[in-house]
Amino acid sequence: MLRTSTIFAAASLLAAAAHAQCYTTPAVGPITLASWSSTNGFAATNPVDDEGLTPTPIDITPAFGPGGFPMPGAVGTLDRMWINTNGEVYLTDSTAALTQPAGGALFGVNTLDEARGPAGGSPRIFPLGGDHEASVVAGAAWAITCQVTPGQVKVSWTDMTRFANTTDRFSFACTLLASGVVVFEYGNTFPVMSATRFVGISIGNAVGSASSPSRNLTAPGGIANSGTEGLLYESFATTGAFDLNDKTLQISPNGIGGYVAIQTCGGIEPAANFAYGSGCHAFIGADTDDVFQLFADHASAKAALDGNALQFTRTPTGYVVNWLPGTAAALYLAPSVGATITANLSTGVESFSPSAPIPVPGGVAATWTLSSEGILTAAATGNQGTDTTPALLDTVAATGLAFYTWLSQSPTEAGSGKFKREEVGGVLYVTAEGVEATGTPPTVAPSTYQWQINMATGDVTMLWPAMTVSTSTGDVLVGCTLAGTGIVTPVSQSLAALSAAVMSPQQSLTAMTLAAAPAPVINPSTNVTFTAANLPEFVPGSGVYISTLFLSVAPLPGGFPLTGLLTTVPGCNAYVATLDVDLGGQLTLAPTATWSLVFNNVVFAPGNVIGAQAVSLFNTAFPLVNGEAGGFLLSNGVATYTQTF
Repeated sequence: MLRTSTIFAAASLLAAAAHAQCYTTPAVGPITLASWSSTNGFAATNPVDDEGLTPTPIDITPAFGPGGFPMPGAVGTLDRMWINTNGEVYLTDSTAALTQPAGGALFGVNTLDEARGPAGGSPRIFPLGGDHEASVVAGAAWAITCQVTPGQVKVSWTDMTRFANTTDRFSFACTLLASGVVVFEYGNTFPVMSATRFVGISIGNAVGSASSPSRNLTAPGGIANSGTEGLLYESFATTGAFDLNDKTLQISPNGIGGYVAIQTCGGIEPAANFAYGSGCHAFIGADTDDVFQLFADHASAKAALDGNALQFTRTPTGYVVNWLPGTAAALYLAPSVGATITANLSTGVESFSPSAPIPVPGGVAATWTLSSEGILTAAATGNQGTDTTPALLDTVAATGLAFYTWLSQSPTEAGSGKFKREEVGGVLYVTAEGVEATGTPPTVAPSTYQWQINMATGDVTMLWPAMTVSTSTGDVLVGCTLAGTGIVTPVSQSLAALSAAVMSPQQSLTAMTLAAAPAPVINPSTNVTFTAANLPEFVPGSGVYISTLFLSVAPLPGGFPLTGLLTTVPGCNAYVATLDVDLGGQLTLAPTATWSLVFNNVVFAPGNVIGAQAVSLFNTAFPLVNGEAGGFLLSNGVATYTQTF
């Protein structure tokens, strides 16, 4: 049940999310024209007309403290700022030489090389990099404003024009926040561009490459993401509409070295829900549910296997595995004349039922399946699949507990021996007695090997008295995989090195997810359902799942790490900057939960952006398999855009 009514929740949220004009006129504090000067190539005789740069860098520690502006991957403590009239700011370290920004762009950032900066080049932020000057339109009040206040620095370029233009009058701004987030704001009077303009952020120092792509910073229903690259930009062509007109962008660190951008104001994109960030935790533990050795040819398999055995001692969840060198001859029991011929096929399988079910990890196996390619599966469906070429990848999709001596072989070949099975003294013996390898010479190339399954204990021994002398270069795959679909492709390891190796189900976690549907069309209303999945059990085995959903007027695409706050293992982020509405706790009996919210045209307006993130609880006395013991898991974020279509 929801903790608050839908109408109340929406009204509370929209008190802070009411649609407004995107660009806000800057307050007092312009840098006067007289303060602009020439510094190493930046002309200053007429900054109103062209290239001007602050004569000395601006101290931004009153906003961010001695640590400066946080910019992951950037070099130095970024505690000083330079401003260029051409639509960008540069950041630098006060301990460095402060003559000018390293690798600054004279006419504004308007090429990829200038966005990347040279080796050693300063970090740079360019809300509109290009060749600008002061507007000469009647009433224009050209100014560049820098406001340094606790927690933020805002730079505004007011009443600008393109170079040599007499009719433009446009304004834009960027705000640096203590979280590392940067906000770009644009007025609503931008003209069609007549020269290339760049918009974005860069850690400088030749970040990225000559092929670092331009990304659509306002893609409908999407987020521009630079991945691990500390450079996110959009290049606006020499001619064409400037699609940031009357919009606001929020650019945030994405937690993996790059940046993400999300539009938070303006535009007429259709209603949409889209996910950003990633839930916690996606985890795959050590590969413990199989042991395999892949041999490149029959000769190497023979050299490693002949005369040896491999023992699997059953545990409740798997096996303890030991290599038994030189024991095959003593352990081998030749089939009697009464043994049953099995899987007498060129390429095929036969299932059979022993006289009693046999214990296996996690239960019993009443039916077993033998493939004529050398795979014994403890199930009615074999693991052989359709591939006749031995491969580690094929074991991933297979679901049965199976023991492999897999090579290209056929008991139907002329002169070949047979696969045989029989029970002797409480042991099930399945034997390849002189079964011919197929492919290459010599014509007679038999293999003899055996599986011995103790029907009381479920222990299994594989032994190889005499493998084929075939010169075939076909692969040979030997080993075992536990029941259940594999998580990762196994690796080949030396079976001869196995000593008390423990096989157990591979531990994994699937990250929590959050999705929303349908899109919030508000003409007049849409009931949007938020669905969280992959919730952790509150206590293992209880079948109980506890979760809640928070809505926020401030989506945070870059995320804020919660390690040491709510979680103990890195990888969990908060993807909303505020917790404005809690849609209510859920206790469910499945690892999913849903919440509904009506988006209507009474409470919501076109262009509202609402962030959402789900939180799930678990008992800290039972840490998760990756060691997480904080008691909280979080989903990815979802941004919901309202619109009338």
